[in-house]
Amino acid sequence: MAPTTSAFSALPQQPILLVCTSVSSSHHLDMDWLLAKLRLLVNPGIQIMCIDEATHPEVVRSFGFTSFPACVLLQQGFELWRYGGPIDHAALPSQLAIK
Repeated sequence: MAPTTSAFSALPQQPILLVCTSVSSSHHLDMDWLLAKLRLLVNPGIQIMCIDEATHPEVVRSFGFTSFPACVLLQQGFELWRYGGPIDHAALPSQLAIK
C-alpha cells in the first residue's frame, strides 16, 4: 500500500503571531489598537491571531504566560519568539524585536 500524503504537507507554513489576552483584561480598545499596530509593524508574511483566554483557556494556558497581553511567534510548531507583559505604545517597535 502506497503511503498517502496530505496536499497541505507540501505547503510551507507561514509564521503565526498569537496575541493572547487574559480573562481579566478589560482593555478591548487597547487590544484593537495593538492588533492594528502589529499589522503595520510586523512582516506581512506573518499571520496575526488574537486568542482570548475566556474563549480558549486551554490554548492560552498551554503557553504558561504569567502576564498579559502576551505574544508568541510560532512556525511549524516551533516557538521562535515570545513577549509577555504591559505594552509600551511608544516602545512597541523595539518590544517587537522579531527578526
